Amino acid sequence: MPLDAQFKDIDLILVNLKNRKTATLQVKGSRAYEPRKSETKRFGYGSAGWFYLKEETIMKCEADYFAFLVYVLRDNPEKGRRHTEPNIVIINTRELQKLCSNKILSNKRYNFFIWINPKEKKSFDFREENSKGIIDLSSYLNENGLEKLRDSLK
Repeated sequence: MPLDAQFKDIDLILVNLKNRKTATLQVKGSRAYEPRKSETKRFGYGSAGWFYLKEETIMKCEADYFAFLVYVLRDNPEKGRRHTEPNIVIINTRELQKLCSNKILSNKRYNFFIWINPKEKKSFDFREENSKGIIDLSSYLNENGLEKLRDSLK
């Protein structure tokens, strides 16, 4: 159920009506970015989303999960068109906070460049690739992340 826009930190509440367990989500979206040739050469098929979040948004968040929505640009050669394909990385807030301990703060904000390769079902943050390394997020991508969220409601 979507919530009032003024409700801090929580955008959605999921409820299992059988056992009354709940899970709360903070949802973040990114526009579709055209991948650079150097990125597709290094990372293969896919594209990235960019998220620039205040430290307190993550570290003081009261939601159970973060959902990062990333649109991947897809070519349809038969129709000669492109379209965007939504993908989602769903991660427990506590796990995200632990991952942030390996990130660099810039102006009290965390930068995430989340690459999605839907063909190989891979996702990773490559923002600090040169200094801290790539953070694998594949276990939180699409069905993997949704399954963890469903399990929390059982």
